[in-house]
Amino acid sequence: MKKIALAAAALASALAGCSVTVSVPDFTPGTQPSPSLRLKEFTYSTQYRTAADYRDQDGTFIAGGSYIICDNKSTTMYVDLDWTGGLKEVYAQFEGLKTGGTKNFSFYSYGAADYSGSGLLSATFGPGTAPLGLPGQLGAQAIVVNPVILDVKGNTFVKVQGVDEAGRYSNVLESAQAFPVVDCQ
Repeated sequence: MKKIALAAAALASALAGCSVTVSVPDFTPGTQPSPSLRLKEFTYSTQYRTAADYRDQDGTFIAGGSYIICDNKSTTMYVDLDWTGGLKEVYAQFEGLKTGGTKNFSFYSYGAADYSGSGLLSATFGPGTAPLGLPGQLGAQAIVVNPVILDVKGNTFVKVQGVDEAGRYSNVLESAQAFPVVDCQ
């Protein structure tokens, strides 16, 4: 099963440059929630990590090695997802920590419902995808970083939701903490 998940992740990565991003009109369970599809848990990461410890504009400590979203580059996100029932599609939503602004994306689609119960999914998002945690541009004096200087723009939560074969929505899983959104070097 792990080989299938890895093959699916590799295929998704290969197709990411060809995929079309589709906005989801409503990221909450529809009037007919799925009676069988339930997302159990997920972990997430990106291909970018901080090289050293730093503090963001609010003085929050971010440990070296933390995953980040690059606002000025394409960022690949990986989601290791567990579920029960048949999963046909997965949607992701980014939500700005301070603004509450959201962006919805089609993250992954299976040809037919997948009943395996787990998978490693990936999708690549273009620059400027994640809604920022702070409105407008930050001046250099507003950013408190130590010891690494990064242009920290804000923080974005990640939510995922599945859809079953009949088009009914699963529950929504939310990340425990927000990804820092930065301009990468």
